[in-house]
Amino acid sequence: MTTLYPVQDVFTRGEISPRLHARASLDFYRAALAKCENFVTLPHGGIRKRGGTYFAGEVKVSTKKTRLIPFIFSANQAYALEFGDLYIRVYAYGARVDTVEVVTPYLEADLFNLQFVQSADQMWITHETYPTKVLTRTAHTAWALSDYQFLDGPYDPINATATALVPSDYGSLTPPMTSNAALGGTVSGFGGSVDAWKVFDKDSVSHVGTVGDTGSVTYRTAGGAQVIVENYTLTARSGGTQDRTPTNWVLEGSNNGTTWVALDTRTSEIGWNAGETRFYEFVNKTGFEYHRFTWKAIDGATDVDFAELTFNRAAASQTPFNLTASSTVGINGGAGFQASDVGRAVRLFGSDGRWRWAKIIARTSTTVVTIQLYGFALPDLSPITRWRLGTFVPGKYVQSGSLYEERLAFSRKFSVYASATGDFDNFALGEKDDDALEFVQAGGGQANDIVWIAESDGALLIGTSGGVRALSGSGIDEALTPTSFKNRRSRTFGCARIRPVDAGQSFLYVTRSRKSIAELTQTAQSRFTSDDVGQISEHIPKLGVVELAFQTDPDPLLWFPLGNGELGGYTHQPSQDVRGMHRHRLGGDFGGLGRAVVESAVVTPGQNGNDDLWLVVKRTIGGATRRFIEIKTAPFEYAAIADAFEVDCGLTYSGAAVTTVGGALHLAGQSVDVLAGAKVYRGLTVSSGGTVSLPAGSAASAKWQLGLPYAAGADTLELDVGGRDGSIIGRRKKVAKVILSLLETDTTGLEVQSLMRGRWEPVRMPSIVAPDGGATLFTGNVEVPIDDSWEGQGRVRIRHVNPTPCTIRAFTPVFDAEP
Repeated sequence: MTTLYPVQDVFTRGEISPRLHARASLDFYRAALAKCENFVTLPHGGIRKRGGTYFAGEVKVSTKKTRLIPFIFSANQAYALEFGDLYIRVYAYGARVDTVEVVTPYLEADLFNLQFVQSADQMWITHETYPTKVLTRTAHTAWALSDYQFLDGPYDPINATATALVPSDYGSLTPPMTSNAALGGTVSGFGGSVDAWKVFDKDSVSHVGTVGDTGSVTYRTAGGAQVIVENYTLTARSGGTQDRTPTNWVLEGSNNGTTWVALDTRTSEIGWNAGETRFYEFVNKTGFEYHRFTWKAIDGATDVDFAELTFNRAAASQTPFNLTASSTVGINGGAGFQASDVGRAVRLFGSDGRWRWAKIIARTSTTVVTIQLYGFALPDLSPITRWRLGTFVPGKYVQSGSLYEERLAFSRKFSVYASATGDFDNFALGEKDDDALEFVQAGGGQANDIVWIAESDGALLIGTSGGVRALSGSGIDEALTPTSFKNRRSRTFGCARIRPVDAGQSFLYVTRSRKSIAELTQTAQSRFTSDDVGQISEHIPKLGVVELAFQTDPDPLLWFPLGNGELGGYTHQPSQDVRGMHRHRLGGDFGGLGRAVVESAVVTPGQNGNDDLWLVVKRTIGGATRRFIEIKTAPFEYAAIADAFEVDCGLTYSGAAVTTVGGALHLAGQSVDVLAGAKVYRGLTVSSGGTVSLPAGSAASAKWQLGLPYAAGADTLELDVGGRDGSIIGRRKKVAKVILSLLETDTTGLEVQSLMRGRWEPVRMPSIVAPDGGATLFTGNVEVPIDDSWEGQGRVRIRHVNPTPCTIRAFTPVFDAEP
């Protein structure tokens, strides 16, 4: 018989489904494994034992679920946020940030349904049953959570019933004046005219004038109150002398009547029509007792004369007032105003043909609420029949968000709401290109809920339970605007309510069943297609995908906690046809599983150029459930063996040479492995005080790595080579030896088994040990003799059990097979 040497030097397809273990004719078969546990498939072809996890801290309440969310300001300022039951804690670069803790409304049961979108130091947090919140970082140790105010929208449809809303006030600086000293306020100007008050009487028919084309009128607030004004209107008289209306002026504020601050200046306001009202806005956050309007020219005549000057009273300076409904019809399905309407927006169409908006700040009854008015003051107190209530009420809040083309976008049910360009709080709809917009999905023949939205090149991706759609401007490279948009359906899978990740060349998302992961690739402008990336490894995601986290450095890897508590991994470099899944079982035990349970995972940029993978890991320690935050360390590469960190929930000691170290109180009573210098100590027990001691007679060490042990394992497939008359799958084989090509591997931790008679049988493994008994790193080929029989299948199991590195570049079984 001919001796066969079928080298397997590529493992890039990772662990494949048991359904494919006999499909030797498939191209990827010789690049796959039957099992890849705690090994990571490398883009270069080999497999490397994963790095261990470093203990960062225990969650606040270990008995409750906890979720991590990344907060990334930049590559140099990145945080992992611990979201627990009614709180947030902050971690950065391996440790908790001071004692920072933020109170939240989020219950344990809702944590994994939270979605978020971040811009610089702000993060908007959404959930359908919670009002949108914004988390703000003002300094490394200063964090705050506040209500997010949607300014002027979004809204339900315009009221179509007979119900009218009647305001009790105007929201203006001045009350309806009846003299120059009425209701506590005082008016002066117009050359000392006793009728100066008429420009503040809320009557556009009355008017006041004076000789000359320059002058001023001043209003002093009652009681010396300092009021913020941020807009105003000017109305020409309704007679035939509109050419006497001011054209150039300045608006000023003062708190002593002597020193004035310019608030707004206008020029060339010409061409007035009879009774015309013009609206003016400016930015101001300062309150003033005096407000003076000084005109410097008028519209052609020689003497000034106009009807009304109305200053608003900004919401911050405003006394809230009542809004009374004529009935409950059309309000909350006929139920009228509810306590849950507090905080809700309402849009009001005034008799001057202009929309305003207000916020409900209190509810008195089903027909009476108290409001704060924003924007321009109301022209009168007449009943308002055209009104719109804000669309967000309990159970109907926004569910996901994203940034897109300098807009902040949110989604709910079938709708997408996008802010004005560059103004993330402004949701006032309009027709200008930079106005806010609202898009209601109404295509494809199905009414599928939107579960996420995400920014991509050239389109806002809309993930729905029926597939992915792309919303963009109507033309090639055209911006999305209120009047230019298109919504395209792509041939994709339905989506789960799990945030997708940008994998550089594509997007990765979880399908509706939560049992597969799809890759979304752009094929043309605003057109996408999807493929199931885990089809050949379908048994892994079928355990249930909890969330996704993608790292770029040092290798492109997708991480995903699974429903059974394992951590799924996927090496993703499609340009090099590298697509391989692997599974990871963390050291320790929870509930007798023989492994820990991973509940959450996020990736943030690390300090050393590598990305940090943060994990929430659950274990049973001392009979109690403990949840720890841990960071997976960077893989071992081209360093000294003493620097290798290949334990879980571990710690590092560096200092004077010692035989006992402390600080491991979180592992009290646990059996740990220790790498002290280059020597391996397995099965040491952590004392109740958190100390670990080397066995008696051991040499002291200045560097320790200690933590819970884990083993990495790889099972090869039955190779199909050398058959004269076809496949040799299923035929008897006799393996004489295995040649392993290793890179920086501690061979003392390697164990090799051969599958014989249906059982994995151990074989003698040669190892390389330093003269002082320490482990060394070996690079090269190792021949492993196997005392096989003709009952074997040519399959080998490789395990590495020491807290030291292991990288396998290639595997070559030397065997004979039946002809």
